[in-house]
Amino acid sequence: MKNLKFLVLLIFISSCRIFAQSHVVTSGIYLSAEDFLNNKLVEEEECKKDHEDFKKHDFFTRESFEVIYKGKKKTFLKANIFAYRDCDNKTWRFYDNKEYEIIEKLDIYVYKLSKVVFNGITIEKDPVFYFSKGLKGEIKRLTNDNLKSSFAENKEFCRLVDKELKSDIPDKAAHSYDFANKMYRVNYLLIESKNKK
Repeated sequence: MKNLKFLVLLIFISSCRIFAQSHVVTSGIYLSAEDFLNNKLVEEEECKKDHEDFKKHDFFTRESFEVIYKGKKKTFLKANIFAYRDCDNKTWRFYDNKEYEIIEKLDIYVYKLSKVVFNGITIEKDPVFYFSKGLKGEIKRLTNDNLKSSFAENKEFCRLVDKELKSDIPDKAAHSYDFANKMYRVNYLLIESKNKK
C-alpha cells in the first residue's frame, strides 16, 4: 500500500513539472497581424519570476518603441509593429500611435485602456473600452452607435444592440461581460444574430 501511494505521488509530481514546463510565459513583439495569429514573436524572451528580461522603455508616450533584449537596445517604430506581449501575458495592439490592451479575441476584438501618461507620469483610471471588427479592423470606442455603424449590414445585430444593450449610463452595457457565455456581450449578440439568419 505504501508503494502504491508513493507511486501515485511520484506520478503527480512528474505531471506537475511537465505542465509547468509547457506553460512558460514569454514576451516579445508581433510585427504583423499574421504573426499575432501564428503566435510568432520577434525578440522573444522567456520571462523570469524575479524580473522581466525583455524590458520595454517609454511604452506609452512616443512614436517609437524601445526594447532592451539580452542587454542590447533596439528601437522600433510603433507604426511598424502590430502588438507587444508582456511578462504578465497581456497583449497590446499598436494602433494610431496608441496602445490598446487586447482583452477578447473573437469576431469582435475588445480592447481597453486603463492608463494615461501625462507629463511622463502614468495615471491609472477607469478603463475605457474599444473594439475592432476582426483583428485588423479600425479600433473605435465601444459604443452602441459605433457598433451599429460598423455592423450596419447585419440588421439583426443592430436590433439586438438596440434591444439588449440599454443602460442608464451611456454605452456601459456595450462593454458588459457575459459570465454565463464567457465572452463580452457584444460577441454573444453577434453570434446570436448570425444564428437567426
